[in-house]
Amino acid sequence: MSNWTALKKVLKARMLVPLILLLMLNTFAWFIYATRVDNEMSAHVRAWDVLFEAGDSPIINYVNVDVESMYPGMEDFIYKINAYNKSEVDASLSYILLEARILSDQYTSVEGRRELGEDPVITDLTSQKLLEKLAKDYPFKITVSLTAEELDAQIGLAYYEIKVEWPFESGDDATDTEWGIKAANYKALNPNNASILLKIKISITQST
Repeated sequence: MSNWTALKKVLKARMLVPLILLLMLNTFAWFIYATRVDNEMSAHVRAWDVLFEAGDSPIINYVNVDVESMYPGMEDFIYKINAYNKSEVDASLSYILLEARILSDQYTSVEGRRELGEDPVITDLTSQKLLEKLAKDYPFKITVSLTAEELDAQIGLAYYEIKVEWPFESGDDATDTEWGIKAANYKALNPNNASILLKIKISITQST
């Protein structure tokens, strides 16, 4: 065997070592999340009620929704706000996403900036565009929905739902692993901080 052939074999072996280590680390990280899925399943459902009684008195509430921790395969987090119309007039429901923090990613919507009395900056998205981003740009899905925008007088009932979903297999293992590690690292460095924070403005007003 020539010296050059022997040298090539040594170089190939050395190149394989970091690749094997990287594969082992990713496998170990995924095993951690799989274990957490088995051991940390718990209900993540919260709910409260809003009662609209006087047609000339609009209801405006600022709702802070926090998700303490997240990982691939977590049970769906659901936050419900029931809205009842007991007034003598029809009512209209709406909501605006003002702010969102996903781990270290901080967002303020155009409407949220104006709510603070500030001018929007060029990177700000509208509430609708920000909601689309949160539903599509991460391996987990964050959505805000409303079952009805109009409530009949005296008998109207609808609810707002804020939901966070992160299935164990979202379809992209590499992205799940990447964000799973990010989520674990963030929580390790910030044990008292929620992993997700949303600030939402809900409004119930007399229909025009």
